[in-house]
Amino acid sequence: MLKVRWWHLWMLSLLFFSSTVTAENQVNNDPPQLIIDLDHGSNINDNLSLAGAYVDESAPEIFIWKIYDGTSIVDSGDAIDILDHHEEVLGSSRYTWPFSIELNFSGIESCSCLIVIEATDTSQQHVSEEVVVFHAVNSSDNLPPRALFGNDLSESRVSGLEAVNVILVDDEGPPNLEWALSNESEVAVSCALSWIENPSVNWSYVDHSEIFPHLAFTLDTTEYSDGAYSLLIRASTENESSISACQTIGIDNHLPTASISGPTELTESMDMIEFDGSSSSDEGWGREGLIFLWVHEGGDEGPIVVSGSDLSIFQADGSQAGNYTLTLTVVDDAGFSSSIIHEYSILNQAPDAALRIGGQPLSDGDRITLVDSDQWTIECGDSDDTDNDRGSLLCTWSIDGEPTMTGWTRQLEKPADLSHSHTLTLLVTDNDGASDSITVTFGVQGTPSDPSYSEDKHEFGVWTSALIIIATISSITIILITIKRRISNHSSPIPKWNRE
Repeated sequence: MLKVRWWHLWMLSLLFFSSTVTAENQVNNDPPQLIIDLDHGSNINDNLSLAGAYVDESAPEIFIWKIYDGTSIVDSGDAIDILDHHEEVLGSSRYTWPFSIELNFSGIESCSCLIVIEATDTSQQHVSEEVVVFHAVNSSDNLPPRALFGNDLSESRVSGLEAVNVILVDDEGPPNLEWALSNESEVAVSCALSWIENPSVNWSYVDHSEIFPHLAFTLDTTEYSDGAYSLLIRASTENESSISACQTIGIDNHLPTASISGPTELTESMDMIEFDGSSSSDEGWGREGLIFLWVHEGGDEGPIVVSGSDLSIFQADGSQAGNYTLTLTVVDDAGFSSSIIHEYSILNQAPDAALRIGGQPLSDGDRITLVDSDQWTIECGDSDDTDNDRGSLLCTWSIDGEPTMTGWTRQLEKPADLSHSHTLTLLVTDNDGASDSITVTFGVQGTPSDPSYSEDKHEFGVWTSALIIIATISSITIILITIKRRISNHSSPIPKWNRE
């Protein structure tokens, strides 16, 4: 099971609730409200004074009304001019604009009419309110029932068991309810208009005795796959049905899947490291509506937390060696979330030491003869490292193993003791403690400290020893030859007996 630190959960909670928390002196910009002072199912003759109120911080930019007969608009108008005065709402920064709209039905045929008032405020926030009225030109005219949604389910995704509020109106008594859920594209196109005549769907029937007085039914979304659907309702009687009211809803019953792609080990550099969370998805929805919450830990500055709906890419500093943890939590529109942890390491690259004496580059183990002088310039400026560490390299100089100075360019003083050679060591260290070193042997020309002087003496001794050995061997050889000759001169042959 994935373990998430408590403050990760705190940040996640803050992400959801911060939008609802305002400072004490902050100016509010709440959505506007509309109130219509008329009951559903009222019978209208020729004229209607439709009273109500608009509530907001300021007057609306748009304030219009429409009358529908079925799916058709039979009359409409602009009522912005009637909002000529307002009243302050006690204890609030909002105001109320009372209104009374005069509607004339004399030119409208008999209908189960829907009156809609729509308003848009200065921040382009929209609000609408509806009321069903019955208008009969003749008392014998048959008026069909009408169904409306009592709550808006299109604003967020639904899951589990969802209560759907409805408004059912008929001039002859409580009608029954029929509802359907469709994911057909043809129905979805028509649903964008909110009203559909005779859609081709499979209806579920709910008797009015199960609806009244609560005017709601339960939709079990777990019976459907995640995705977008058209939810339709209509009122029905024994003889007829109303046109269908429609809302586009999203069903989401599954956790999203968090995914991170990115390196697990790399060498430090000045480049930013990119981690990609775009493969995160929600079943049936893809990345639509996902909120990305990134938590980066391991750096000296402490945890870094960023979030956003379009933040599928996270970039981290690649210049600091160390072990890091990156946690991605994705949250879908229904509030479900999942997390994944990605661990990675930034490796430090050791520096490459470079030493110069008097401008001459030297390698580790070199022996150099310096012209007689009081001092010589020593440099480490050619030492190299990754871009992020190059400017912070530290050069430490040691004479005969004893650190004496630091710096990129220094002066090497002439040793006081010139009876033997000396060593110069350069130690180059980066900001992560990695190092490289070069050691060379040096001395002053024409003195015993000169490495070549010591070598010449050594070579002379070798040749002298070789000559002595050769001379000794030669002497011994001569002596042996002389002795042999002397012995040969004093000897005579052995006499032989002659039988004659």
